[in-house]
Amino acid sequence: MRDADTQTSPALGREAAFDRFVRAFLLFSIAARLISIFATGFCDDEAYGVTIQRTLALSYFDHPPLHQWILHGFVWAFGEGRIDRLPFLALNLLTSFALFGLARRLFSAAAGWWTLFAFNACLYFLVLPDGYIMPDQPLLAFLALGAWAVAEILYGPPRREGLLWAAAGLSLGLAGLSKYSAIFAPIGLIGFFVTSPGHRRWLADPRPYLGAALGLACFSPALIWNAEHGWVSFAFQSGRAAQRLTLDGRALRDIANTLWAQIGAMTPWISWPLIAGLFRARRGDAGSPERFLLWLAGPPLLFFALMPLLGQHPISHWFNSGWLFAFPLAGAWLADCSAVFRKRFAGVAAALAAVGIAVYVVAVNLGPADFLGLPDPTRHNHDWPAAPLREAYARAGARFALIENWRVGGRLGVALGPDAPICAMGPGPQGYAFTCDANLYRGQDALVARTNDDAPLADETKFFKSVAPIGELRIGQRSGHARVLNLEVGRDLETPPPLPYGP
Repeated sequence: MRDADTQTSPALGREAAFDRFVRAFLLFSIAARLISIFATGFCDDEAYGVTIQRTLALSYFDHPPLHQWILHGFVWAFGEGRIDRLPFLALNLLTSFALFGLARRLFSAAAGWWTLFAFNACLYFLVLPDGYIMPDQPLLAFLALGAWAVAEILYGPPRREGLLWAAAGLSLGLAGLSKYSAIFAPIGLIGFFVTSPGHRRWLADPRPYLGAALGLACFSPALIWNAEHGWVSFAFQSGRAAQRLTLDGRALRDIANTLWAQIGAMTPWISWPLIAGLFRARRGDAGSPERFLLWLAGPPLLFFALMPLLGQHPISHWFNSGWLFAFPLAGAWLADCSAVFRKRFAGVAAALAAVGIAVYVVAVNLGPADFLGLPDPTRHNHDWPAAPLREAYARAGARFALIENWRVGGRLGVALGPDAPICAMGPGPQGYAFTCDANLYRGQDALVARTNDDAPLADETKFFKSVAPIGELRIGQRSGHARVLNLEVGRDLETPPPLPYGP
């Protein structure tokens, strides 16, 4: 840790200049995200979330309810549309604010500014290719706030620890109400307190347990909903995490590929200080700020990296709750680098971030195949055309839509609007099993939709008196890269589709 009073005037001047640079870059990143919000369509997860939130519930099949509650309230006020991404942008900025405060408390103001810069220069968190309307936005914001509160207790001046423990418990409880992977944070904190002799006394203090009780109370809606529905959400998510233990060469290759993919996801030039900060943290003593962050970052990073040994392939954004706590370590590492290196790094990273988000927005709207001759990785980031789908729905005289793929359900539901119920058939109805009861539509007609990417898993002819094709609709901006949506009308629902779970 550096003492600002001992720095020379030129050093202070450079730090002040960098502070101004980061503020300007943060304003740029906000402006770029605002452009991205309104210039790019929903991804599959976002569209699915928009349709699921139409039913307000204690919790939901895929995740705990907080991001759906936030979305539901915003839709109630402003209607469905890309504007509904705004509260999630605000949560992303709250994450930046909390990371700055965390790094400043643990290390220095300079480390705080570098943490803020690195987080916003990381293309993943700048572009958010998995979408804004995701449980990860409140998850990361409240994890960072919770860790900051604990850091103030452990490394800050003496103050009202009881209130800070309550703030930490509330924040971590809200993180748990966002996504189940929040459990890694309390696991990491317990590991830190057990292994740090200077902080072990907190295990005998009642205030952390009162904070934990407050956090559990925050998480209780998800517990109540799961108890009422056979713990189906816990079973679904745990099934995604582990299937079987395997130690073959394929699992080891998957681990290596996963790690390389994470370096790409965190942006290669930002991954460098992230990894350097993590390795340097191993050299800190048991009670150091570096070891505190390592205990928070390590469990999720290790668990998801080794998931191929459990027979599963992790999704990139599952690692984010671990990388979150590596950013203050990266900020501290960068703050200790030479002035020449820092100046070059900041300039290059800022320029590449600007280019990256510009390329992303252009690629979503034009497609990289149009100007680079590459496969189109943004083919799922387009909104489906509302007018022809609404016309087909009206022409069929449909009273509900029937799908067997949750991705199709989300896209179709956003295009048709909130007045068209989305029901599911087949073995994987996801949240639609709880938000649409097909029994309510006996004797009525449905628009049945599936893409040519899907192998049929259910026979819709068994459910209706008759089924007739309506036609095909090409989904995508370029005919050569479009998916085909096959549309049918099911007349007179006789037997509601059986589902593996439901209300």
